Amino acid sequence: MANVAGLQLLLDDGTDLAAKVDPRFLDLRLTEKRGGEADELSLTLHNHDRLLIAPRTGRTLSLALGWRRGGPATGLVGKGRFKVDEVEESGTPDIITIRARSADMAGDYRKRRTQTWKDTTVGAVLNTIAGRYGNAALVHPDLAARAIAVIEQHGKSDMAFVKDLGSRFDALATWKDGRLIFMPMGSKTTATGKTIPTLILTRRDRWSWRFTEADREKNDGAQADWHDKGTGKRKTVSSGGQNPKKLKRVYGSEAEAQQAVDAATGKGKRGAFTFNYDLAEADLQIQPNARVKLAGWNARIDAIEWLVESVETSLSAGGLQQKVTLESA
Repeated sequence: MANVAGLQLLLDDGTDLAAKVDPRFLDLRLTEKRGGEADELSLTLHNHDRLLIAPRTGRTLSLALGWRRGGPATGLVGKGRFKVDEVEESGTPDIITIRARSADMAGDYRKRRTQTWKDTTVGAVLNTIAGRYGNAALVHPDLAARAIAVIEQHGKSDMAFVKDLGSRFDALATWKDGRLIFMPMGSKTTATGKTIPTLILTRRDRWSWRFTEADREKNDGAQADWHDKGTGKRKTVSSGGQNPKKLKRVYGSEAEAQQAVDAATGKGKRGAFTFNYDLAEADLQIQPNARVKLAGWNARIDAIEWLVESVETSLSAGGLQQKVTLESA
């Protein structure tokens, strides 16, 4: 049986919109990221007869995508809930575009605020931020108990601050299904402890790809200074090899400096190579931060361990397709 693209779209009251939008369906795009931003959903419908009433913002949509193999729900993969935050009507021809995110990004989430966090942990900070918007945080056990002596959120929105925390701890920081997910880059387990399987992507005819090697500094570690309040002297910590990258900031404690160099070392080991793969037939199991093995290119590409940086899935007249961006792990 040939694979047929499947779509399930539920409103917050349980109404299944898939059948209703099918006669008007033009395009659906889902972008999944890992850098402190929510996943984004865009749905475009034609309204040539002007009988379709545009939905209001604030409604919640639940999305599942996949392939129907022998049953109406078989092969569908849940992609979580999305809150409609923008509706656009345009013409001619008349169309309606609905845009939604996997978290409520309206209101105070983008508002600048100043706050000092003292004597706390990564998990406590993220749960406080998520709780402000009626959501929960799922923080990986390897990061949840990390101590924060003091950290300043000076004139930064919660959105920017969460992104900064992801960079500071070399972690994936993203919103999924109304929850703030925080876990180490390349982790082999989820925030709830489940094993993340390594995906295998094989080379297929007519699937376009691009492999890139970046020419950049060949640092094999990192080094940072910190201020010892007891002696009044500046001290140094380092991580990695013989050619460390010097971090510009002077940190307030040895623990904070060590965390910074460990994160910088982890980042430096990634991204020397990038791989972009356009899949003519989407694989809905691919998610950001998953480990990937490529097979069928050449000895060099196939030997690299990869991480998924982002995934863009589209459903249109051309079928269910994906653009996958990978970086070397």
